[in-house]
Amino acid sequence: MKAIVFDMNETMLDMSALDPAFAEIFGGDGPQSRKQWFNQLLQLFMTASITGNYQNFDELADDSLQMLAALRGKELTSADWSVLKEAQSRIRAYPDVGPGLARLKEAGLTVATLTNSTEAGADRLLGNAGIRAYFDRLLSVDTVKRYKPGAEAYEYAARELDVNADEMILVAAHSWDIAGALAFGCRAGFVARPGKALSPVLRPDFETKDVASMAEAILSARAGVAE
Repeated sequence: MKAIVFDMNETMLDMSALDPAFAEIFGGDGPQSRKQWFNQLLQLFMTASITGNYQNFDELADDSLQMLAALRGKELTSADWSVLKEAQSRIRAYPDVGPGLARLKEAGLTVATLTNSTEAGADRLLGNAGIRAYFDRLLSVDTVKRYKPGAEAYEYAARELDVNADEMILVAAHSWDIAGALAFGCRAGFVARPGKALSPVLRPDFETKDVASMAEAILSARAGVAE
């Protein structure tokens, strides 16, 4: 293994920082509204991949918010958009992420992201979260206009990192991302974040509860191969 490629949203970044903003905009249960918004966003980018009608992640995130507002019978105001934008600056990494990334970097592995977010969005979010410096590359599907779990996304990452598919490990908290990576021929590691479950038909190379544990599992396997 030569390169470790991380999904960003929900795998490394704790999106619950948005909950107070969703509670303020929509009232009631902030976590429920945020999860409904993100699930709608997932449907939108999956649809974009299937139909070939690409829009970037930021545009789809806005569309998803407007759809949620329509479902709730609410008209979004400029103040609502400002509240959510300000909340995005408060998104932080899970506490286990920094130590895990540091271990992988110390071991001399290439560390990158492969995100459905735009590169500019990833740079901003990872910078705000204090973990941008750990990454050799920020890779966005926006370059190839094809969302994960489409094969083009993983192919792009392998090409950019100059590795074969089986020399790259995709780490994610989403079963659909793991499925895409395995189908392309990558190795994969599933991080069992709260509320995330792996499809029982999938067999990733690694399953752990957090990124720090994932780093140790990867390095242990690497040491075993070296021996």
